[in-house]
Amino acid sequence: MPCGPPGSLWGFLSAHIVSRGRITNRSRVLTGKNLPMLRKWLALDVELAQIAVYRLDDRGMPGQELLRMGVARDESSRDWVRLSAETPEERFGSAAQARMTQLLRDFSHEVDPSYAQVGYSLTLGRTEHEERVGPPLPSMTLPQSRRLLRGYEWLMVIPREIAHELGGGEAIAAAGDFHRVATLRDGAVLLQVTPEFDGFTGVAIERTWRLLRPALMPGMPKRFDSDVGRPPSRIWYADVASCR
Repeated sequence: MPCGPPGSLWGFLSAHIVSRGRITNRSRVLTGKNLPMLRKWLALDVELAQIAVYRLDDRGMPGQELLRMGVARDESSRDWVRLSAETPEERFGSAAQARMTQLLRDFSHEVDPSYAQVGYSLTLGRTEHEERVGPPLPSMTLPQSRRLLRGYEWLMVIPREIAHELGGGEAIAAAGDFHRVATLRDGAVLLQVTPEFDGFTGVAIERTWRLLRPALMPGMPKRFDSDVGRPPSRIWYADVASCR
């Protein structure tokens, strides 16, 4: 059954809620009337909650996914919450990048994150550094994420503990030609390496790696046969241990 007129927007809310050791799945169509349900669900023991928005195709069925936002807890790391937002790369132009930068900055002022970044989406919510250097699962890196960075990207938040070890915002700004360095509440640092997402290549990646290598998990990044057809790699291929 069609979800609406072709070309219009359609979305849903969903949540996986833990109750008495069992997971209950709940979902609603995304409407102004149903949106408050998400707040009620989040007050419960939520394992995963999501909002997704689609453009309906010529049959009135969900076609291209335009936005997906999620809140997740790992079963083995219940004290940690991971927030995510995904959108197609072709929709992530200059205006969207500016909005995301401001959103990340404002939100980080409120929650004191142990890490945040904007980059290509990978499976299981992991960063490329986690995927190629390890440990490969966020649940394995979260407990030490205020001591070792989970990764690095074009736009990222360095947690206050690691920012302090790197000398703080002023020292980070002086360490390289970075587009934006902003000290947040409690000493965390918002680092924007280049003006645009696509500019995070080559020299910019190396410059970021050299700044952050004291706080990165050692190990030589792996390359995979499956790299063909994937988004371009955005990490530096060297072992931080060899440069200490």
